[in-house]
Amino acid sequence: MNSKIHKIISGVALASSISVGAAELPKEVKWMQDAKWGISHHYLAGGTMDNAWYQITDYNEWNNYVNGFDVNDYADKAAKLGYRYVIFTITQNRGYLSTTSDIYDLHSPACPSKQIAPGCITQVNSNQADYTPTRDLVLDLALALKAKGIKLIAYLPSHLGDRWTGKKVKAPYPDWFINGFVSERAQTWGDNIAGWWFDGWYQADESQQELAANNAYPVADQLAKSVRSGNPNAVITISDGFEYSFIPNDPQSNYTQGEHNELPPIPKSGEVTTALGTKVQWHGFTYTSQEDPLFGGWGQVKRSLKYSNNEVANRVKDIARAGGVTTLDVAINPNGSWIVDRLVQIQTVGNTVGTTSDTTYSGLELVNDDDPRIQYSENGNWVRSEQTNTGEYQQDLHMTTVNGASFSYDFSGSSIVFATSKDINHGDVEVIIDGKSQGIFSIFDGNNYRQVQSIVFEKHDLAAGAHTLTVKKVSGDVMPVDVVLSKKAKKIYKAKSL
Repeated sequence: MNSKIHKIISGVALASSISVGAAELPKEVKWMQDAKWGISHHYLAGGTMDNAWYQITDYNEWNNYVNGFDVNDYADKAAKLGYRYVIFTITQNRGYLSTTSDIYDLHSPACPSKQIAPGCITQVNSNQADYTPTRDLVLDLALALKAKGIKLIAYLPSHLGDRWTGKKVKAPYPDWFINGFVSERAQTWGDNIAGWWFDGWYQADESQQELAANNAYPVADQLAKSVRSGNPNAVITISDGFEYSFIPNDPQSNYTQGEHNELPPIPKSGEVTTALGTKVQWHGFTYTSQEDPLFGGWGQVKRSLKYSNNEVANRVKDIARAGGVTTLDVAINPNGSWIVDRLVQIQTVGNTVGTTSDTTYSGLELVNDDDPRIQYSENGNWVRSEQTNTGEYQQDLHMTTVNGASFSYDFSGSSIVFATSKDINHGDVEVIIDGKSQGIFSIFDGNNYRQVQSIVFEKHDLAAGAHTLTVKKVSGDVMPVDVVLSKKAKKIYKAKSL
């Protein structure tokens, strides 16, 4: 997403004045209206410049995360949560990709300075930076989701990365990128990729946006041609800035880009008449994390949730009733694991909209580490850390450095989930239920990037009745305790004495 100041009021006004004519929506986008909603992930290696998203500048670290992303586990959870598509980033401006590409490798610049990207490596027999992983994660994820009936839309800036050399510069639109690179990926993926969301068209020179004399839109036209060389039925939107986010201003978009810094407005109709007189699908796109000063809430792992579960769910439902579509940007960890408070929120949306009846996570209560129901052993020298600002649930946790220290939690019901941070100085823990060991589980992350609210253990087939969860520190420097999830406790109201 772009970081310039957007004209939000104008976008809302345009959304509220949608006109509907006799023309039907393009057939390519009808599945989106049926889908009702989806999510997106800003799955991006960042760097020291602007400190955006994952602050990963090391090639091997990024490659390990890309290769360690469990797409089958992700797809299994996606089917339970109820969203029908995912917008997934290929890259955004800083070099590293989540897919392979011979053409991208061929045109990569030299590595930036060690101060900017200390872990950048060069390609074999070349002085050019290696920004492509050894795995095509985009395709692998698309195939895993496709097996569950869920679609993947690729996200990509419509221009060359404006910071991949380590300097922030105006991004050019070279032919090898908008033609060669996009065509290469589109043709490799075929109809496994349902569509594209292109950012940054507003940064093109006006002469590249529109040539009114012959009704040509050079960048938009070439992007669409490249995309449809792999999938002629691909949905596509090209962002020309937030001012027109609900009314496309190019001839190729068949759904609105919809960027919004708040929950999107409710459309009067799911159809939009564009500035060029064509029909497209109304689509709103916002983030679910609290904002940081530079990049809003897009992809923010370290920030807490911005809205209550019901607030988000009801807005998505109201938009779907009007024939609109909503995409919610949701932060995930670099290893692809879900952050558990997001897991609960997204399944709540699915339940409310009616796209899933599964309540594996939405039916559970998030119990914070400072809840009095969690009891800490006396031998732990426990320390509570507040305002962590690293993404823990409610931005706090308990910690112990003592092997053998433990916490216990009494609960009722068939489900229990324990989630906490994983990091390079963490080790193993033992999980015990009702006095019986469930095994040893790792909370170690050797890639030196903190995985927050990450599920360590979950079980959903316990016998009905009361149980006790105990988690004991086995090894490592630190065992943090963040959050457990169990059946929502019934509130007991005592009658007032008269």
